[in-house]
Amino acid sequence: MKHSVRSIGLRLIAAVVGMSLISACQSQDRLTVVEPDGGQAPEQSAADPGGKQGERRLTVVEGAPGPNEQQLVVDGTHRISASHIEAWLSEEELRITMTEMVKEATETEEPEYAYTPAIVNLNNGVRRELSKQEKTPPAAQLVKEQVSPDGKYSFVQKWRDKYTADNFIKNLQTGELIPVKGDNYMEIGGWLDSDTYVLAAGSMQGKGDIRLIATDGSYSNMDIEDEHVESYLSFGASKGRIYYTDMNHVLKVIEPGQTEPVHLIDHVWSFDISPNGEYIAVTTTAEPGGNQGSELLIYDASGNLQGSLIGKGNLVSYVSWSTDSAKLAFDVYSENESGMNGVYVFDTASGKVTWLAPYYSSVHPAAHPVYPLSWSPSGKKLGITTEDKESLLVTQIVEFR
Repeated sequence: MKHSVRSIGLRLIAAVVGMSLISACQSQDRLTVVEPDGGQAPEQSAADPGGKQGERRLTVVEGAPGPNEQQLVVDGTHRISASHIEAWLSEEELRITMTEMVKEATETEEPEYAYTPAIVNLNNGVRRELSKQEKTPPAAQLVKEQVSPDGKYSFVQKWRDKYTADNFIKNLQTGELIPVKGDNYMEIGGWLDSDTYVLAAGSMQGKGDIRLIATDGSYSNMDIEDEHVESYLSFGASKGRIYYTDMNHVLKVIEPGQTEPVHLIDHVWSFDISPNGEYIAVTTTAEPGGNQGSELLIYDASGNLQGSLIGKGNLVSYVSWSTDSAKLAFDVYSENESGMNGVYVFDTASGKVTWLAPYYSSVHPAAHPVYPLSWSPSGKKLGITTEDKESLLVTQIVEFR
């Protein structure tokens, strides 16, 4: 697994960089926010241009953060060797997959591994393998669920096969499950507000319907006139607005009742809307022929840029919001070792970015995760899985105060 995990990670970086990113030398060690109307800019800092007067500006600061500048406080860590996280069952229990090499590689054959699902308790470190009943799902269908902003309803999808799902609105107060007519071939969508779920239903032919689904199960179709969309691959909703990217990697926004979208930002690789719908994390790629690399920006639900820059490097990946929307974790890869490298957490309250590598990596200060970053239900713990020389993989749970 050691060689397998490393090769997967390197292939991923090489593929993405090769497709869309251009190498750029970075010199900053970390980023922080400077309030323009108070306080003094840190020494040896250069304000990042692009922020309007009176707005919060992100400033490059050389060196490690001082004790009074660190907004997030790490309370401790938990080490789970030879494993990666499948799901959080509670704040203390996780479902994991344990990995063990059963046959080493030869000149002609790949190594062989055994994968064992288990449950681990963070309080005492005890692991137990799953029972046969726990390994077998209670139903053959894959069920996905998204709770409304007010917590009263959820949108439920029960997938019959790889391409077809039955949809429902669930009343979380009564438990009633209301069927929503019509099949769909994609699972992307989001709550437009507490009363309406918007679904990009997709289709085997064309881009499919955009459905505005009410909490009583009824829906109407919404037309978006955009010749640059063949299918909706990146799609979401927040605070009465719908966001998506077109085939030219342009992030656009539109409201119900409109037919033509508003152009928001170019060169978008991906975007992630926070669970509370207040923020949108946007990952950009390099402009053709330029040397911008990849950047991570934060927008509000109205599409307004908040400050200017959160992260920057050759590749920004594994972007993950905490469940309470208070923190955003992400990984940055930079060819230049003095640039941003490793896992960082952006705190929405302070606007500060904290480097987590000292807490999860004892091998290399710029170790990169090989599985998605995983938040606990409360958003107070973050799971980071990296390679490990002795146990193939290791998952560190970083716990915040």
